Amino acid sequence: GKERRKLYSIMGLERVSEVFAYLDDPEEFIEELDNETAADILEAMEPDDAVDILDELEEEKSEELLQLMDKEAQKDIDLIQSYDEDEIGSKMTTNYVSLSLDLTIKQAMKRLVEQAADNDNISTLYVKKDGTFYGAIDLKDLIVAREYVELESLVITSYPFVYDHETVDDCIEELKDYSEDSIPVLDKDNHILGVITSQDLVEVVDEEMGE
Repeated sequence: GKERRKLYSIMGLERVSEVFAYLDDPEEFIEELDNETAADILEAMEPDDAVDILDELEEEKSEELLQLMDKEAQKDIDLIQSYDEDEIGSKMTTNYVSLSLDLTIKQAMKRLVEQAADNDNISTLYVKKDGTFYGAIDLKDLIVAREYVELESLVITSYPFVYDHETVDDCIEELKDYSEDSIPVLDKDNHILGVITSQDLVEVVDEEMGE
């Protein structure tokens, strides 16, 4: 345990949190850390991965760790925990960047940079019109766009999406056909709640196939 703790401080939270997502029994490692460190690591993880670990811990421990996280992380985790295990909402992450349709190219770039600090899932940007999902923009297209073109001209409006309460069974077939790196998850009013990344998809498909 001591060596591992030393490793954590050398690697830094971001890297550790990435490693944790790949461990088979991350909850065992979390158990041996002090609560502050454990909470920091969970906070740095994708919320869906953090939820997987919290669900494995004793309820009391899980509550203690949640209390130590910042409000934003708590909110994301609460949202994901509010879904049943077989609902798509339980598999999503809140790591995505959204832009509103009425921005200029220059404003859109600025918003991207602001959000990219917290959300590194940026190869696809989600566009909202009046708050609801409108389509997606490929990061490359935004970067090379001339300043005078309309943002709308870059939007792929036929971009796939899923609803948060759909069960994995219901959409597994469609999901397998998508080559997109992430797909937005919407509520019934078409607001974006999060995204399912291709990595989440692989896990979901694997679990389904396994069963």
